[in-house]
Amino acid sequence: MDVTENGLRAAVKSLTDVVAPAINPNDPLAAEQLKLVVDYLEFVRGRLDFLCYRETFELRDNLALARAIQNSGAIISPENKSLLESSIETGTAVLSSHELKSNVIRLAAFEIAAVVREVIRESASYEESIRRKLETLVLEMSVDRITFDRAWYLPLGFDPSPKEVPHFVEVAEKNR
Repeated sequence: MDVTENGLRAAVKSLTDVVAPAINPNDPLAAEQLKLVVDYLEFVRGRLDFLCYRETFELRDNLALARAIQNSGAIISPENKSLLESSIETGTAVLSSHELKSNVIRLAAFEIAAVVREVIRESASYEESIRRKLETLVLEMSVDRITFDRAWYLPLGFDPSPKEVPHFVEVAEKNR
């Protein structure tokens, strides 16, 4: 039985019941930092059951961007082209697997993102029209990622327009 949620709840209780009263009242920074830590632990506890949505969203989103770059017509160096094709193949296989494991999903998403990053860096040497096409592609494809991140972090209270933000599950399902 996974006791992660109970462990996080106990950590929060310890911080609020034992550590908070021991903080020197003349140290407002310590009190502020403790509140931030407690709030973040509560946030993580509230998101535990939904980590699979975040992980699969990131993999799907990275795959979509990699495929779009692959189909953009950009002349990518042979090394990066091979890495891009390989990462797309791996990511697709991971998503098709019936044994989805968090660490495998995260690694596939990371590998795709790393290759995309290298292609974007390489694009500085591309013809201007191709470079601009890739830059525009990345910006256009960032909309879902930004929306998902806004929804994911909404409970932390930093979004200036929280009523505009859809639920992260809705964003993740749209990305399928």
